[in-house]
Amino acid sequence: MDEAQAISLVVKWIRSHGLDYPTEGLEADRFDAGWSVCAPVEVDETDPMAFLEMPVGRSVFLVGDSGRIEEVSSSVPPQQAVDRFVAQERAGSAGSTGSTGHGMGSDEYMADFVRWLEEDGPEEEQDADGIRIVGPLPHDPLAGDDIDVVAAEASMLIEPIVQELALLGPPEWEWLWAEFAFTISAEIAYLRFSSYHRSVVVPVPESVAALVREQRHAVALMPSGPWWRLLLTVTDRGETTVNYDYGDGPFPHDQLLAPEHYQNDLEAYPRPRVPAWLARYIEGPGERRPS
Repeated sequence: MDEAQAISLVVKWIRSHGLDYPTEGLEADRFDAGWSVCAPVEVDETDPMAFLEMPVGRSVFLVGDSGRIEEVSSSVPPQQAVDRFVAQERAGSAGSTGSTGHGMGSDEYMADFVRWLEEDGPEEEQDADGIRIVGPLPHDPLAGDDIDVVAAEASMLIEPIVQELALLGPPEWEWLWAEFAFTISAEIAYLRFSSYHRSVVVPVPESVAALVREQRHAVALMPSGPWWRLLLTVTDRGETTVNYDYGDGPFPHDQLLAPEHYQNDLEAYPRPRVPAWLARYIEGPGERRPS
């Protein structure tokens, strides 16, 4: 894929998703396995205070040679975002078949991954293939009353997160969607505000990430352990929907961390078992059986 093709794909992505983002004058920089595409920032180099007007947390689009696109915030360290994206691209290409020579995108790879797991029978009958965690849990089992107390505390910690997120929105926003994919060693935070007229992605500041970490640590005391993804939907009337994702199914490709981060998290928060698909993702595509 060349530079022009990468930019063309991003323009189509921006328009199809209704993003408030320029489609003219985009620039692309090459990295291993793809391109980084964004709108350039023009700064008056003769003005020593011009840096104060530079946008923070603007969107950058990573385009893989497979054609996969991921929108990330420039507030995420660029090399970290690129390294994770490249790892996902390689994971997808490792599962490719056929004579075209093109690797599968992450969604197709994970779909094939799920089909492979289903061929092995129900998950309840399987071990986690070397990723079963044994030994002491990080806390003693909680009694019924204690579980209620911890659950109530975890629920209360959602409120300050929502309050801080709401302050980040543009005027007259009507809905916000926040998705957090956290482990102890890596984090992905995604925040979008929408109205009937526009949709905009906003970077999540460290102050909010700290609140999310605190909430996840509180949830870790529950028998099911800490969530892998926290999903929040909030209306401008304050109506909030909270969902914890424990990995019952594969995570979206743009919220899938590198395998070592899940292993780090399992070492910090041991669990009796992990979902089979996640255990095998940690092991890597090289362990997959030939079809």
